[in-house]
Amino acid sequence: MRIFISNALLNDLKHPNEYVRGSTLRFLSRLKETEILEPLIPSIRYNLEDRHAYVRRNAALAIYTIYKNHEHLLPDAPELIMKLVTSVMLRLSRG
Repeated sequence: MRIFISNALLNDLKHPNEYVRGSTLRFLSRLKETEILEPLIPSIRYNLEDRHAYVRRNAALAIYTIYKNHEHLLPDAPELIMKLVTSVMLRLSRG
């Protein structure tokens, strides 16, 4: 059953609509099941670089909460978030 759930969530993380991706990331930030989250980590990380701010914001929230609850799944989470913040600040400074 967990395989089907993970597969459905993975498909939503790769969905062409940014609101589906963002909502899925928001849901994942509430999920506590390590077995479901673990195979989704690469797709969550990939969404940090999405062109839509809504998706990036929810990816950052998901990474933060996964790191807080399951640090071993994302040991480099602080660096990922710092990289995101740096790129946003650079984009804002360029106008």
